[in-house]
Amino acid sequence: MNYRTGDIDSRRLVNVYKEHISDVSSTDYPGVYPGEEYNWDLDDFKKHLKIDFHYVTDERIEFDIVGVDASIANALRRIMIAEVPTLAIERVYIYNNTSVIQDEVLSHRLGLVPLRIDPRLMEDAPVDYQTQSTDRNTIVFSLNVACSDREDAAFGETDPEKLYYNSSVYASDLEWIPQGEQSKLKDDPPRAVNPKILLAKLRPGQEISMEMHAIKSIGRDHTKFSPVATATYRLMPHIQLLKPGDRYDESKRRVEKLEMGNMEQAERLRDAFQEGVIEIKKERGKVFARVKNPRRDNVTRRILELPEFEGMARLGRVRDWFIYSVESTGQYPAVDLLHVATNVLRQKVRNLKAEAEKLQREWEGARDRDSIEADNDVEMSPRS
Repeated sequence: MNYRTGDIDSRRLVNVYKEHISDVSSTDYPGVYPGEEYNWDLDDFKKHLKIDFHYVTDERIEFDIVGVDASIANALRRIMIAEVPTLAIERVYIYNNTSVIQDEVLSHRLGLVPLRIDPRLMEDAPVDYQTQSTDRNTIVFSLNVACSDREDAAFGETDPEKLYYNSSVYASDLEWIPQGEQSKLKDDPPRAVNPKILLAKLRPGQEISMEMHAIKSIGRDHTKFSPVATATYRLMPHIQLLKPGDRYDESKRRVEKLEMGNMEQAERLRDAFQEGVIEIKKERGKVFARVKNPRRDNVTRRILELPEFEGMARLGRVRDWFIYSVESTGQYPAVDLLHVATNVLRQKVRNLKAEAEKLQREWEGARDRDSIEADNDVEMSPRS
């Protein structure tokens, strides 16, 4: 999703100058401005709300959300980081660990291994894990690895992988132990997202034997439960090219394509932005530069530092156009994270509404009681 620079209302822009920025304050909600009468309308909000996906894989997505306030955009980002539930190893029962890694360090490493388990198939973590752990809220893994010499190792060999069996312990060595009804998960068994994560290194005579319990929780409790490696957004860059003219009447100087003096000057203009932002074309013997893909720019302001191009470009960002980049750690397909985060946000809104209505009922009840007590006081007062 791109745009023509002339199609963006200037009131939607955060203006970027050489040494400062302006117009950073947001309004009550996108599309409403001081001095204008607007009531929030759901149909109008739907009309202007746009969501467009640009890059989608199981591991990563890039998408745009247009028409929401920064508070909503940031709420979705924070929910993806801290409030979308996943499963991670929480309790480790070590029977034997003769490796060089201390028990607590190894337990911490195991907790940070992303697990490919659909959290929607499991219940929340039990309050008391000793008495309330069941096959519906706990996934059990075991790890039993011992290192020994290889009899067929070549003389003079120095590679540990060729000298020993199990010289390295990887996440692929985690073995899922089905409990109760969990046999239904055998078609897509719980396992590490990346089987090549190194957990420890062993040498002959060393071994690791332990049992691990994975539970469901959220990143707000511990970062190991966060379903994203990164979740960021930035505002859509806005680049307006300006032809020479009256600097006090910028509206007449705005152009879709800017005529340049020669090809070398056009190339210098292009190089002042990120690759792919500015396109150069020759038409009827003249050289023109135009904004091709503003979303690729990172607003470095370099164009504003070059005296040659002073007054030829206006930079900004569209305040209600958010470009998201989200990388999943593997518990969810990346494309599902926005949907799950939106459901969490909607539940928060429902909870807030219910609490507000409860508070209103309590206030109205207290007011009615005060009114009845006041009436009784009047009836019981003696007549003069």
